[in-house]
Amino acid sequence: MLTAESLKEYYPFNTFEPKFLPLLLEEIKTFEVNKGTILFRQGKHSKHTKYLLNGAVQIIQKDGRDKTVKSTSLQSKYPLSDAHKSNKVDATVISNTVQGFGINSILLDHFRVWNDLFLASSKDSPLRGHDSYHWVIGLLKSRSVQMLPQGHIEQIFKELTPDEVHHGDEVISEGEAGKHCYVIAAGKAAVFKCKAEGEAKVANLGPGDLFGENALVSNEPRTASVRMTSDGLLMKLEGKRFSALLKSHVVRWITSQTALQKIASGGVLIDVREEDEFARQRIEGCVNVPSSDIRQRLKQLDPKKAIITCSNQGGRSASAAFLLATLGFDVYALQGGINSLLKSADL
Repeated sequence: MLTAESLKEYYPFNTFEPKFLPLLLEEIKTFEVNKGTILFRQGKHSKHTKYLLNGAVQIIQKDGRDKTVKSTSLQSKYPLSDAHKSNKVDATVISNTVQGFGINSILLDHFRVWNDLFLASSKDSPLRGHDSYHWVIGLLKSRSVQMLPQGHIEQIFKELTPDEVHHGDEVISEGEAGKHCYVIAAGKAAVFKCKAEGEAKVANLGPGDLFGENALVSNEPRTASVRMTSDGLLMKLEGKRFSALLKSHVVRWITSQTALQKIASGGVLIDVREEDEFARQRIEGCVNVPSSDIRQRLKQLDPKKAIITCSNQGGRSASAAFLLATLGFDVYALQGGINSLLKSADL
């Protein structure tokens, strides 16, 4: 059985602050497979870094060289293959069975950045002194952060500032301009939206959840309010730094000509304006999903198809593209708004 203590035998876990190992153990998946099972295949990237606990695996390099890794060897304390090079090897189980464990490669890479920053930080750093560090795992697992290069991970943590909050505090208010986004380090919060019949709760938030980013992406007023449902601690990121560190890497812009090509190849055009705006001007075949309703209407979207979001100028389409990208969709934001597409299509 793999424990936090036994995890110390494996690299790079043996370089981590010991109190972080139980957190990482929660993210690890153990496996048991039979002889002949292929763990890595040339030409196919693996999303997980894998380790050997018991048994033997044969690894064949792209140039034909091969080696056998046994669980009794020192080599088994290292990954069977660097995740970034997993597409360059074949790794096949050659013992009757193999037991091992794996962890998301991006999470592991980004956690190494966090760990190094934590160890180098001063004792009075806002990164230290937390009762729990589940928020770090939650943040690093968020789709938007997983899409970032490692250099930006360090900058995000360096830019975070703590903000103590209390039960009932309204952190952001619907209709106001966005100046910051937040990560919940401790405590719980709820998301509320104004509807015709009154205010309604639409989501709950907890440690590791990122919120307040949509208004920073779209440069438009907040579309919801967030209130604390317990005392807690938030880690705050200033809007300009958010744009520099996250927005530019998550939102993929697309020209109208390229958008038309993707639509011709089966892509879906999503108009994220409000229903009344869509009624006044629409593109045939376009689906109207207002940006404020995207989370509630995800089942209408096919994750296997490319999505192009559009709005009048591009602000709301960027916000929608950011959200959909963080949810795993292949999504692009249309440059120049709807009129640029109408002009290109000569509609």
